[in-house]
Amino acid sequence: MDNEPRPACCMDAGVGAVVIGGDGRICQVDADWSASLGLSVAALLGQTLDVLLDPPPSWELLSAPRPWRGKLRLRCGGAGERWLRAHLVPVLDEAGRMRCCTLMFEPLPPMPSPEVGEGVSRSQLLESVADSASDAIVVARLERLEVIYANRAAHLLFGCDPESRDMIGRAGGQFWPEDGLAVLEALLPEALAGGWRGELRQRRLDGSEFLADATIFALPSPIGAPELVAGMLRDLSARQQAERQRRLAHFALERSGDEVFLLDAEARFVYVNESMHETLGLSRERLLTMSVPDIDPLFPPQRLQEVFARLLEESSIRLETIHQRGDGSRFPVEILASHFVVDGEPYYSCIGRDITERVAARRALEESQEYLDTLIDVLPDALFAIDGEGVVTIWNRAIEQMSGVPREQVLGRAGRVYATAFYGEQRPMLIDMVSAAPEKCEEIMRCYDHVHRDGDVLLAQLHLPRVYGGRGAYVWGKAVPLRDTAGRVFGALEIIRDISELKEAERALRLSEARFRSVVSNTPVMIFEFDADGVFRLCEGSGLESLGLEPGALVGQSVAGFLGADSGVETHIARAIGGDKVQFTAALGRQVFETYFNPVRDPGTGSGVSVIGVAVDVTERTEREAELRQRTDELTRFTYTVSHDLKSPLVTIRTFLGFLERDIAAGDEARIAKDLGFVRKASERMTRLLDELLELSRIGRLVNDPTEFSLREVVDEVLELVAGRIVERGVEVTVSDAPAWILGDRPRLTEVFLNLIDNAVKFMGDQSAPRIEIGLERLDDALVVVVADNGKGIDPRHLHKVFGLFERLDLEGDGTGIGLALVQRIVEVHGGRIWAESPGPGQGARFCFTLAGLELRPAG
Repeated sequence: MDNEPRPACCMDAGVGAVVIGGDGRICQVDADWSASLGLSVAALLGQTLDVLLDPPPSWELLSAPRPWRGKLRLRCGGAGERWLRAHLVPVLDEAGRMRCCTLMFEPLPPMPSPEVGEGVSRSQLLESVADSASDAIVVARLERLEVIYANRAAHLLFGCDPESRDMIGRAGGQFWPEDGLAVLEALLPEALAGGWRGELRQRRLDGSEFLADATIFALPSPIGAPELVAGMLRDLSARQQAERQRRLAHFALERSGDEVFLLDAEARFVYVNESMHETLGLSRERLLTMSVPDIDPLFPPQRLQEVFARLLEESSIRLETIHQRGDGSRFPVEILASHFVVDGEPYYSCIGRDITERVAARRALEESQEYLDTLIDVLPDALFAIDGEGVVTIWNRAIEQMSGVPREQVLGRAGRVYATAFYGEQRPMLIDMVSAAPEKCEEIMRCYDHVHRDGDVLLAQLHLPRVYGGRGAYVWGKAVPLRDTAGRVFGALEIIRDISELKEAERALRLSEARFRSVVSNTPVMIFEFDADGVFRLCEGSGLESLGLEPGALVGQSVAGFLGADSGVETHIARAIGGDKVQFTAALGRQVFETYFNPVRDPGTGSGVSVIGVAVDVTERTEREAELRQRTDELTRFTYTVSHDLKSPLVTIRTFLGFLERDIAAGDEARIAKDLGFVRKASERMTRLLDELLELSRIGRLVNDPTEFSLREVVDEVLELVAGRIVERGVEVTVSDAPAWILGDRPRLTEVFLNLIDNAVKFMGDQSAPRIEIGLERLDDALVVVVADNGKGIDPRHLHKVFGLFERLDLEGDGTGIGLALVQRIVEVHGGRIWAESPGPGQGARFCFTLAGLELRPAG
């Protein structure tokens, strides 16, 4: 039969192999060999052997526990056949049953022909065919595991040079990890008995390791006992990497701070992540029995179907709704939903984010906008604004009164309707110069007596004869561009002030503009991985943006170096690598991150190989907690004062009213007068305490217009107010003559000096030569006002309490403990700070403060 003509594909078929599973079907094929037959691997996988052999071996032969060799007739794509030598090697399970078997083919020696020269040996042909196989083939001596043959694919897989064949002759042990030799010794008996197949960890020549799908079996020996062992290996690194990425993605999904869930076509939950069941306070098992209407009161089934219908037309949908926790409480969420199909069934992927803070911020923003609109409307100056298209966006009440044109006629309109309101025609105005070309600016400037440009601010003065119903007025105008947070001009604003009765303009105009602010819509989260040496291997997430870092910027850097040794991170790293889950707070500058370390274990060995970390920015929460603690402390002290200090005068009044009734009945005029004195004194103390509390509450809310005045003026004014007490105690007061000027709220700053000077006189003690000095000093670049005395002084241990609300270091005095707290708030509102200094009791005290509007310069 070999002498008959054969198809070319059969003639080229060389050494090859197929693996047959326990069900008798082909589960693995030598790709190069099958290609030489004109057959694809896909066409053979899952088929029985009769697609290749005629007739195929019987099931009894395939499932026999011993190797077999013989000749089999090979089909060739239905176009011909050929006899091949076959080697059958079974792989048995622990019970001795066939798990799979390997059927290796090699061609029988061909008849001499002109195509094969005498110089080409059969072994060379076999080696050439094996060398072209895509799987690695290695043959080693069983005694010393010395490699006696390795094909080209094996050299490339193990990092050896295929040209020099430098893998041959090497000890096979160097291609196994140190802990892998014991694995080899354990599987060799099974491989020698009938073959072994499974996954093994191997080592390349450079020391790197990889996972391989391996088939190991003994080669038949003419003496009976096997001398050679062969292995066929396929690199599984790509599959391992894909599995690792899948685990990382699943971990990130589970640890995400957002709710992540999947819905079926009936809106039932088919997957929920850890964050969702923790946020809702419901177990994962419970949620998987529920549907969306069970947790979302705003989404009845009818509305859900409308959303699902939209998702068929749109790639994704973003919407806001309400979620209800297991305890009945509700919170707002933003849902990002998308649609996909698996096996013909529709599913919906959803990400839910708690937007409680965003909703609160939005509400605050709306309230702020309302406040801004009200503020603009009550400003005494007339003003209006336009956008980039010349459409009027603001027209306040003052400009209505000045022009006589109500806002309804101009808001939302273009075409220079604002000019018509002032001139009766659509002529250019100062506001048009903000974005006009240079040649147009010259044309507009000819409409004004004088225009002054200061950067991108335009100033002009002119007479408007049509305003105020034809009465006319001289006005001062100022036009400025409006910019967004990126610095881009989106419009312009013009302010018009009536200066008819003004002798001179204000020295400076401070117009506070509160515009829309960006709200951070997601909690910065940083996801990273580091190895056993504490070095970043992965660093991703939007949380990096808050630190000014790009994704991947930290790869290769030390985790301890990044987070800082002071955070104790080295201990946390050691614990996480050791297998513990770790949670701690790390501070990076002013930012605070809640950080989680979770170990990743090698599924083969169970040992830790790396650590996955998640860092959540909690800076704002930390600051709010600190502020809340401070406000709580103040409230506690306030409550104590109200319940104690206010109660004390009331008790006095109630007591002496009782005495007064008795003394009136007795007609004792002397005691009546005394009783009334006690009642009057108690009511005066209560009135003073309430007045100071009211004054304290107003600081920062009720502000007088800032004016400029000299330091000496306000000090002299205060000295006149307390002159009686100064003369009574015989206090010598010296005041610096330095030409210091202050720009600020004069009535408030007068209270600062009044409190400090009055306290200095009040707490002189028994000083025989009382003295107060008021002067100026330099501290770094700041100018410091100093009020110093030689009175009772303060214990240095109590200096930090001096400015505390309701703190009274001298319990014998008649103070309320509010005065210095009031002084501190006034100074801070003026952009300064205040502190007290004293060497100790009996050695006097110094009160020092700075102000943003304080400067030294000659008068005039």
